[in-house]
Amino acid sequence: MKTLLYSLTFLPLSILKLQAQVAFPTDGAIWVNTEYTYTFNPPNPVPDSELTDVENYCVNGQDTTILGNDYTKVFYCGDTYKGALREENSIVYFVPANSTDEYLLYDFGAQVGQTLQDVYVGNHYDETFMLQDFTVQQTGTEIIGGVSRRVVWADSYRWIEGIGCETGLFMEPWANVSMYAVFLECMSVNGITLFPVEGNNACPLTVGVNEATSQTMSIEIYPNPTKESVTVNTGTPTSMVITILDIQGREIQNAHYPQTDKAQFEIEGQPGVYFIRVKTEDECARSFRIVKN
Repeated sequence: MKTLLYSLTFLPLSILKLQAQVAFPTDGAIWVNTEYTYTFNPPNPVPDSELTDVENYCVNGQDTTILGNDYTKVFYCGDTYKGALREENSIVYFVPANSTDEYLLYDFGAQVGQTLQDVYVGNHYDETFMLQDFTVQQTGTEIIGGVSRRVVWADSYRWIEGIGCETGLFMEPWANVSMYAVFLECMSVNGITLFPVEGNNACPLTVGVNEATSQTMSIEIYPNPTKESVTVNTGTPTSMVITILDIQGREIQNAHYPQTDKAQFEIEGQPGVYFIRVKTEDECARSFRIVKN
């Protein structure tokens, strides 16, 4: 009898361990994924970062059934169908668009030393992907978005329960290599930002987008990171409008600089991540990610 009671007592705990503490979102979620390239401009020892691509993914409660399983549809926000997600026992699966093949995307119940095989790793700029094996190096919990979430370090990637990977919803191969990096810039659910910092706004869908390009426009922003002032250097005199936005897309500064090759200013805000958008007289605009320490 004691043995039977012991088993009945601990069986629910075993089942609970397999269930996600924080479910992966199925409605009202936005992921903003960004790519930056870096260039060195001596004598400045810190490389300049330039935003080169943004992809926004959304789930809005639309469901689908694939081979008998229920999924939540993922879209390029306001645009085309990307694929479908489902979660079961703390494991998130993904089926790409125009496919019925299911792939492992995250396993938030994985244990240290466990090797996860054939994990879906996608390029943010097209529909190609690869399957990679990951060995779990570490697990733990962190308070993120006001909630305790399980965190899994799969090789060099950090997976966050209910959010995704810190390099983007769909992990990137070689996410941080020489002169190139990708980030999960922002993630929100139902109008509340959860990552990288908690806020009362949904992730913006246009912040940092490289709105136009020009072969002749060369812009340097330094230092980055910065503690005090920031300098924007265009190389040749031009009229500039400089806008600074916070991580949630709110405009905090805007100034016009007539006919100059250098504009210097301070970011009026707490330490954190900001976007500096520079629009020149030829109507070209570029956006840069900058960190204020």
